[in-house]
Amino acid sequence: MFITTPEQYASNNAAIADIFHRIAACYRYLGNYYKQMRTYDKAAAALHHLKEDISISLEKDACFTDDIRFEIKEFLDTGCIQRYQHFKRNVPVELLELLEVKGFGSGIVKALHEQLHIDNLEQLKAAVLAGKLKDVQGINPAKMEHLRRSLKLYKTTETRWFLWDAILRGNEILRVLRLLPGVENASFAGSLRRGCETIGDIDIVLEVEECNREEFLIEFMQLPHVENVAGSGWNRVCAVLYGNLQLDIRMTTAQSFGAALLYYTGVKEHISHLYNLAEQKGYTLTMEGLFDTATLSYLAGKTEESIYAKLNIQYIPPELREGENGVSQAYRHMLPDLLTHYQIRGDMRIYVNHHAGNSIESIIHYVINAFPHYEYMVVMEHSEFFHDGNNRDWLQNIDDANARLGLPFLKKGVSVELLPDGTLDLPDEFLKQFDWVTAVIHQDLDKDITSRLLKACENPLINCIGNPSNRIIGQRDPSIVNWQLLFDKAAATATALEINAMPYSLDLKDELVRKAVGKKVYFAISSCAESFLHCDYMQMGVTVARRGWCTPANVLNTMHWKDIEKFKHARESAITWELAGLCLINGKQ
Repeated sequence: MFITTPEQYASNNAAIADIFHRIAACYRYLGNYYKQMRTYDKAAAALHHLKEDISISLEKDACFTDDIRFEIKEFLDTGCIQRYQHFKRNVPVELLELLEVKGFGSGIVKALHEQLHIDNLEQLKAAVLAGKLKDVQGINPAKMEHLRRSLKLYKTTETRWFLWDAILRGNEILRVLRLLPGVENASFAGSLRRGCETIGDIDIVLEVEECNREEFLIEFMQLPHVENVAGSGWNRVCAVLYGNLQLDIRMTTAQSFGAALLYYTGVKEHISHLYNLAEQKGYTLTMEGLFDTATLSYLAGKTEESIYAKLNIQYIPPELREGENGVSQAYRHMLPDLLTHYQIRGDMRIYVNHHAGNSIESIIHYVINAFPHYEYMVVMEHSEFFHDGNNRDWLQNIDDANARLGLPFLKKGVSVELLPDGTLDLPDEFLKQFDWVTAVIHQDLDKDITSRLLKACENPLINCIGNPSNRIIGQRDPSIVNWQLLFDKAAATATALEINAMPYSLDLKDELVRKAVGKKVYFAISSCAESFLHCDYMQMGVTVARRGWCTPANVLNTMHWKDIEKFKHARESAITWELAGLCLINGKQ
């Protein structure tokens, strides 16, 4: 989501990944270089996931092509990559982040550069304000308004990080901080720990005794990750990391670590309600601990759990520390047992992207090793893939892979397009071959969405509605949907709604998940992976589910597959009964 200069990174992995992302963007700008673009994007993703510096692991890592290995070695030897240097002389690289903005495809970006001589975002903003886009061939007034709206959406998130990106960077800096002198304990706090979908800065609480803080501060300020220190004191350090990511560190003692973590994790409203509850019990809660108000004696504070126990309320998971509701439910001991990643038994949507160099075998190998608790994986293709007559080989490949594996680990899935009239773009008989059918809307998003989704719920061949709101964070607003009607219909027909775990999607979003949980709607969490590395996105989906107050009982893929089959049969009965009821209401026999 963010582009930084390579010399700013301390980590070889991050620096090379950044250059590879830029090279991929250059190929996208030039057009007709899909294979090269995917190769560099895949290499960048692999670098971000490495647990050690690429200079150490290059020879033993098998996920890079020979050309990519050569360019990694080139960077390690010279500090630059000649391919990128060539692109910098021939492509407007500062304009390439526009390719992230919906509507700004390579053709539009080329036209802006060639016809208006726009080379960066600032020049584009000035051109938009001056109304110059109307002079560009192919941009009519409607298109110009669409681009203006997309650019505005992008600007609202360009200073924030997707949760996934923030976790990757945060884990990197957390590992470094734990190695510094005097650091005994460390944890994320703030919006990152609560699992918010975008992050403005990274908050970290450190246990550093006062006698060690001077040495810690000296070492911290010398870290190559740190671009500048905006402010520091005995208890706090504010710094800007390379990549324009702000880091806010709070230092505390062992006796106060839990209290500080509690204070800096919840939103102000949540903390205020905890303070009031403590006051009602004759206690005083501060970031140093929980104290008896009358005697000022220390009661708790080493851990968050000890504070909650002393207040005689349930432990409140960080994801629920957004307001008063979590406190009131904890006071009544009515908080749900939230879903955990280890309760997920399988992934409900994975694509095998052969163009990116993936294969069914590579994904199986990764998933079985990374998620040994998984029992199944739904491998999907979009419905247009089957329009070209690819169905026979594709279905056979799934069967062959299961035969080699010796168990039915792979399930056959399809994401079928919901057309404007609510019908599907694949015939019913064809869909009956699949184990899991997810209905999606990719086209005609400006037409009535609600009626199409309701009709999908009434179709016994549909198991799940994918990407229910069709949003892309920072790029595309969610569709206008009557959620009350959809949740009621989904509950009545036992139609699952998807939580798409892709970091830029997270659809359904947590607030809507919470409302749907209240209607007893079922969910299917999908990584929507197109590479084996994307399978890790599942934890993002689990985070959304937790923020939406989901228990394992709300999520289908906590079930064994045989129980999902029972759910599918029960759904067919539910639809039959609902339609029969509608006929009776309408006076039909």
